[in-house]
Amino acid sequence: MTPERLRGFSRRQMGLLTSRFEALDLNADLARVVAVPDAMRAGFLAITTPRAADLARALRERGVFTDARGDILRLGPAPYLDDAQLADGIAALGESVRRVRF
Repeated sequence: MTPERLRGFSRRQMGLLTSRFEALDLNADLARVVAVPDAMRAGFLAITTPRAADLARALRERGVFTDARGDILRLGPAPYLDDAQLADGIAALGESVRRVRF
């Protein structure tokens, strides 16, 4: 794979994650995507949430691996993940946000 092909794959996966997250229609005070132009977005979808660490733990219990740094929950797609796995991860995130007490 070339760097260009990997970047294209990453950008498509980021678009999928973003659109699936937005479709959850969560209260922005609980969780929202950090606004970054697509061309500037690196390898993670960053989500601002006051319970980032709790959500990362809840997701890990469901087999969804994320990274939490302060109030940022980071979702990192990878070429070995398929669209269904990414969609399932976002669905698990939506369920977790609704279960965690804020």
